[in-house]
Amino acid sequence: MPVIGVTGPEGAGKTTLAINIGGYLAVNGARTLLIDANLYFPDMSFYLDMRPNYPLHLYLEDHEMDIEWLVTPHEGLKNLYLILGEPMKPIQRRYSFKLMTFLIAYLREHYGVIIVDFPPGLPVEPLPIIPEIDHQILVIDPTIVPLRNLKMWVESLIIKFSHMGAEKLWVLINKPLIPEKNLIELEDFIVDELGIPVIGTIPYDVEIHESTRTGTLLCEMWEMENPVSELAYSIEELFL
Repeated sequence: MPVIGVTGPEGAGKTTLAINIGGYLAVNGARTLLIDANLYFPDMSFYLDMRPNYPLHLYLEDHEMDIEWLVTPHEGLKNLYLILGEPMKPIQRRYSFKLMTFLIAYLREHYGVIIVDFPPGLPVEPLPIIPEIDHQILVIDPTIVPLRNLKMWVESLIIKFSHMGAEKLWVLINKPLIPEKNLIELEDFIVDELGIPVIGTIPYDVEIHESTRTGTLLCEMWEMENPVSELAYSIEELFL
């Protein structure tokens, strides 16, 4: 079953999107597992107001433990499961993502889709983090750089993140507070000149920020037809 890695620079909104895409996939009937792989500051727990009994850190320190202990069902949504980190745990040593390879290989046989939320930025390891990743969704927020440098900035991100080792790389443009003309030019540049498909563009929306502030999944706030749900439908058609 497909494993999707969600990556991107800090502040792009990848954790919010990963959680809500997972929520919609679960509502649509896919047995979905979310993994918070931001080992240094796992914030998925804060968003969902959940504290794991067996956080991912325990497995990485003692990977002889039963993997099933790591999985926590979401209390409100059927078909949504989570592997969370421990946000209060101090870092004792440098964790290696390579230890997660066996974990992902085992879990992919038990879920319809796995979404892995990676830490912001890039790993220092030159090799692919997890060979089991099938698709990488690179989340970018074009608002944080001047328009004159936007194409160069996006191209540099794609070059760097393409070394993560995923079979296929997709770009997701999130909350772009830029003129529509520039947004269209950016989408065309990514697709036509860089040869990378754009899986979707999520417009800036106060409802998304409200859901983040309250820790409520969008599928519990909105009707099913909205930009995030449409993105989840696209992912379902392309990946599942």
